[in-house]
Amino acid sequence: MTTLSDGDILALINTGGLIQKVDIAMLEGACYQLRMGNVYYDLTEGGRRFQLDHGENVLIKPGHRVVLITAEELDIPGDIVVRVVSKGSLFSVGLSPVATYADPGFAGNLGIVTENVSDKYVELPQFEPIAKADFTRLTSPATKLYQGQHGFQAGIWPIKTHLQKDHADVFGDRRIKSEKEEAFALLPTATRTVLRRMENTQLWTNVGLVLAIVINSITLFLIGNKLIDNVYGVIGNLVASGILAIGAILVGRFRRSL
Repeated sequence: MTTLSDGDILALINTGGLIQKVDIAMLEGACYQLRMGNVYYDLTEGGRRFQLDHGENVLIKPGHRVVLITAEELDIPGDIVVRVVSKGSLFSVGLSPVATYADPGFAGNLGIVTENVSDKYVELPQFEPIAKADFTRLTSPATKLYQGQHGFQAGIWPIKTHLQKDHADVFGDRRIKSEKEEAFALLPTATRTVLRRMENTQLWTNVGLVLAIVINSITLFLIGNKLIDNVYGVIGNLVASGILAIGAILVGRFRRSL
């Protein structure tokens, strides 16, 4: 097998094959830079399809997986396979690395699946180079060429949803904890610690509030029925306030000890 040089790639393009809607400036030593087209799919939003207007950018939200559809159309002959890797410059802005390929016989726009693993929104202009494709000539033509309907031509992106499960679907599995614990496991240790402290603080705060309300209610009832005088009522309120203050101090010390 032989990897084609830029001259070999250009020669095939000039015969009307290999790449359509080409920009010769995207040719490099032994690859072609595939550019962002005007369509992408957001897999995190159920495969929602976005058709971009002229001058509109791709917008990838934090944590979202998307399929970026190339501006170029590939037309791969039976004796060539294409290997595709995403541009290194995209890693630095938080997009996950991609490695895929196009089989002999593939024809159409290529979909590049990536995920925004950063906490920033990522914008990609149309025709921005997003991946590099190198072309390898096989020792002999493939006997089983690519067959099937590509997601771009179908207007949807095929997702094997039967492989995706909700927590309720797998809760009976011995490896699965409660939904809350599974959610905590996805968080950094520092974040988990802060959230658990907040939970404990809220718990003790609620206990103190309920106790204070009960004491005040009893005090008001006794005053209203003249079972105690106002002096004892004031004392009861002070006791309730003292309980809240002591509870707040204890919670503060407990949090600092964690």
